Amino acid sequence: MAFFKTTDGVSINYEDRGGEGPVAVLLSGFSGIQAEWVYQIEALQEKGFRVVTMDWRSHGRSQRTSKNLRIGRLAADLRELVLKLDLQDMTLVGHSMGGAAIFAYLSLFGEDRVKKVVVIDESPKLLNDSEWSAGLLNMNWNTFLVMVNTFIHQKLTYSPVSESLKDNLQKEKMAYPFDFDLAVPLLKNHLLEDWRENIYDLKAPMLYVAGAKSPLFRDSYYQEFEGLFGENDQLTVIENVGHLPHIEKPEKFNEEFFKFIM
Repeated sequence: MAFFKTTDGVSINYEDRGGEGPVAVLLSGFSGIQAEWVYQIEALQEKGFRVVTMDWRSHGRSQRTSKNLRIGRLAADLRELVLKLDLQDMTLVGHSMGGAAIFAYLSLFGEDRVKKVVVIDESPKLLNDSEWSAGLLNMNWNTFLVMVNTFIHQKLTYSPVSESLKDNLQKEKMAYPFDFDLAVPLLKNHLLEDWRENIYDLKAPMLYVAGAKSPLFRDSYYQEFEGLFGENDQLTVIENVGHLPHIEKPEKFNEEFFKFIM
């Protein structure tokens, strides 16, 4: 278990599994932890990748703090880790809010160390309005505050998660419990951001992975922003999974994932 101290004094837990191969950085969503990536970590290591994971501030094994709970600060934390480890030619992989943190990273720090991007089931704009309906189901200015407070109670999966992984995640979350009330400012900031221009401006190839049965979005929500994708970007929809395709159907996810990054 390794830690580094951010420039604003927060202790962040990370794991760098070493190796001389290409770099993959795996980033979890809101309330998520590093242990969720077990199927991808093992497969990446088998293929010779240097795999790096981290827990966001106030997540997992990182320090609990009310300080700077914003997506932009998560991106800065990631940048500080990237510079500390001198990571180059990275494939950045972000699930849900982790995808938003990647867009913030690209907005703030550019693509100089980025080779490819993978975003999993994250709309670039989560708040719906009169011109946008690819956000969270029923999320608009009128429902915003109510949905923020009930967000953590939503069921995110469609297919069952393996019992062994479920048990391991439960142990981790009991040992390092997530404080939802503390993290609410981060959730609010996350829900109000708009990353559409960052998808449009992205030059590195991007794989967008959607769960066909994601309970967070309307059916085929991703079609609304396919026009933002570049010629090297790809969209993959995984059937019979919800918001966590890399956990619900890891074999299928990994098949599409490695097809893109290799």
